[in-house]
Amino acid sequence: MAVIRGRLGERLAWAALALSLTAAATLGVQRGARGQSRPPAAATDVPRLPSPVIYPPERIALRMDHALPAHAELRCVRCHRGAGLSERVEDHLIPREDSCQPCHAEDLDREAPDRATRCATCHVGFGERDEQLVPASEFPTARLRFSHRTHVENGMRCLTCHEGVGQVGVATRANLPTMRQCFECHGPPGFAAEASAPAQCETCHLTRPDGMLRTRFPEGELNPPDWLFSARHDHEWLVRHRWVGADQGSLCAECHQESDCVDCHDGRVRPRRVHPGDYLTTHVAQARRDQPRCTSCHETSRFCTECHSRLGLSTMAAPAVRATSRYHPPNAVWVRGPVLHGLEARRAMNACASCHAERDCVQCHGALGIGAGVSPHPPGFAASCLGALSGNARACRTCHGDLEALRMRCGG
Repeated sequence: MAVIRGRLGERLAWAALALSLTAAATLGVQRGARGQSRPPAAATDVPRLPSPVIYPPERIALRMDHALPAHAELRCVRCHRGAGLSERVEDHLIPREDSCQPCHAEDLDREAPDRATRCATCHVGFGERDEQLVPASEFPTARLRFSHRTHVENGMRCLTCHEGVGQVGVATRANLPTMRQCFECHGPPGFAAEASAPAQCETCHLTRPDGMLRTRFPEGELNPPDWLFSARHDHEWLVRHRWVGADQGSLCAECHQESDCVDCHDGRVRPRRVHPGDYLTTHVAQARRDQPRCTSCHETSRFCTECHSRLGLSTMAAPAVRATSRYHPPNAVWVRGPVLHGLEARRAMNACASCHAERDCVQCHGALGIGAGVSPHPPGFAASCLGALSGNARACRTCHGDLEALRMRCGG
């Protein structure tokens, strides 16, 4: 009994796993379908921290409590000397010792017997190893073009860009302006209510000698945020980029040249990475849902039939490999009765062509002497068949053979 129960439990576990995998695959297809619908012009998910590519990681070995009442009463330029006149990001605006001297003269007394304790008030780690060395701080230069002077002259306050700095103990790169903050003034028309400053990317971002934006840095590559016209280059970008490119071509041209497009769109190279790794098992649902998108890269009569024949799913497959499982419903409803295959053929002929050749249709629908003589046309079609013959004579020849005789029957 225990053995039977164990085997039953094992089977139930495998069944539960199979159901979970099936549900996950279905949800993946549904999410992919939703992700490939036309995205909105802007999203609301705004990153909280500035990009580490724009503001490289820093090393701060200092203590400076901005929220301390004595500090909160001071103007920013009291400690950050020259900030209002700075025109380059390379300018060093971190307070130096002479900025602290007027208020912290006692702490800066190098002759005091307890100077190690005093120095440690501001310098993190000072004297921890009995070394009278000041731990170094590192503040890498931002990968931007920025003029404090221009912003001050236009009436900008420090806290407008350095939001929340007055409530933190130590100001870090988290208190530096994000691109979303900059877009409150530098956004394109209609993006922000007060967007009146220059909106060209090169206003703030570094450029290469050829004038294109510089996107590669030691910390990584620049990647547009998702809220910027859904232009983030994520796992769905290969599918979504067509809509962004159509609506925001000038934005793409800031970083890309036509040669970048030709790498994929020259008609010879079809990158496989456009599909996820498990696409072979889930492509059926998407192919039935969005056939035109498949045919933008794949030729149904060749690409689909080659694979389906090799796997034995097609009537063109060799008898030795032809699958024994049924793909279509029973003949009672698929061929006879409601004739569902006719409805499906009129709805999505490309789907039929992925497994069937013309000869499969002609076997039944060819005229007597060519096929079984089963007409696929609706009642009364003979009254308008001359128009169909004039529009596509090849289709008529496939089943009827003699076009002259057919033209006479149609009243031509």
